[in-house]
Amino acid sequence: MIRFLGQPKFLLYPLQPIGYELFLREKVTNGWVLPTDFKRFPAQQIAELLVRTTSQFAAKFKNISINLNPEQFVDSDFCNALQSTKEQLLPVTLTVELTEHNSPTLVTESQIYEAAKHFSACGIDLIIDDVGFGNNQLKRIQSLDPFIQEYKFGMQNFRTNKVLDKLIPQLIFWNEQAQKNHKLFTVGGIESKDDLLLLSDCKVDMLQGFALGHPVYLPTSDDRTATTVLPFNKAN
Repeated sequence: MIRFLGQPKFLLYPLQPIGYELFLREKVTNGWVLPTDFKRFPAQQIAELLVRTTSQFAAKFKNISINLNPEQFVDSDFCNALQSTKEQLLPVTLTVELTEHNSPTLVTESQIYEAAKHFSACGIDLIIDDVGFGNNQLKRIQSLDPFIQEYKFGMQNFRTNKVLDKLIPQLIFWNEQAQKNHKLFTVGGIESKDDLLLLSDCKVDMLQGFALGHPVYLPTSDDRTATTVLPFNKAN
């Protein structure tokens, strides 16, 4: 069985939740874990789960984003399924996040580009997650810029043993890139008030992090536990 966990996304001014970033998780004996093989879950199954989940909080939040790893992102079935689903989600708006997660099969930059172009043509806004980290480097972001609406910077990717000397230059650089290219700028990995203070000189649109809200289990419309919120295991 699969379900979504959702981590709230916050506006900075005023500081209030506006939606969820959704993480697909699979039920095992010990709880909910990251699937080891996403290919077992076809695009249509995930799209249908999205509809059944979103209906439970549509009156409260108006924005959701769904993570796709590179292999899912370049699979046209996902774009087509989400395009046919997005009207069912209204008034909730849907965006897609291209994550930095490695895929078991080779995904080329040309495939990433063509997929981003396809999502854009289908009217689905795109977020590049973890900018400046792993494969989501400047060259890729510049290539995809015509199709991207938002950069997401993960503070956790540059926080080495709580030392911030690598984090701050990267934060400043990507904030400047977002302003120059007229993109929304989200900062994830907010773990303390000190992290918020680091953003005082940045133009930030949205925030995420454990200091603001942990991921929670999101029940579906047909869940017997529809009123239950299960704890999220950080290890997963």
